[in-house]
Amino acid sequence: MKKTLQLSVISLFAIATMMTSSCKKEGPAGPAGNANVSSTTFSVNTWSWNSPYYYANFSVPDLTSSNINSAAVLVYFSTTSGTWFAVPYTQYTSTYDYHMGFSNSIGNVQVTWIYDNSLSSGSDPNTYYGTSVRYKIVVIPPAERKANPNLNVRDYNAVKKAFNLKD
Repeated sequence: MKKTLQLSVISLFAIATMMTSSCKKEGPAGPAGNANVSSTTFSVNTWSWNSPYYYANFSVPDLTSSNINSAAVLVYFSTTSGTWFAVPYTQYTSTYDYHMGFSNSIGNVQVTWIYDNSLSSGSDPNTYYGTSVRYKIVVIPPAERKANPNLNVRDYNAVKKAFNLKD
């Protein structure tokens, strides 16, 4: 009986040792955020012109053939630190207005800037605002979007908070 108890204790100890020694230690925790939602910031130093609009293209690898028709793509722009405006956007002036919009395709988002006067091309956004314009592009997979049905996607701070995005 004593020998059986000793063998049982030794066997239990051996099994416990094997189980803990065969476990691999995980690496350090990743940064806080939502692994499924991506947010990338771009700065536009020069704009391209293709009558009747200025445009800038951004490489967004998170827009794939498998999610291009189902992911939510959000675009925001900023000319001052900490203030983000949702695109599409209209810049109202006293005579003519500027309209900013965007389109997306696999791996790409294109932002356009159109002056609503057919007699002139107007100014590119950097000239108009007097600074390089920054853009934040957020890609939200369908499951994450469905999980947040009442989220105001026009408010970047609400999106940032909902998905724990980092600037």
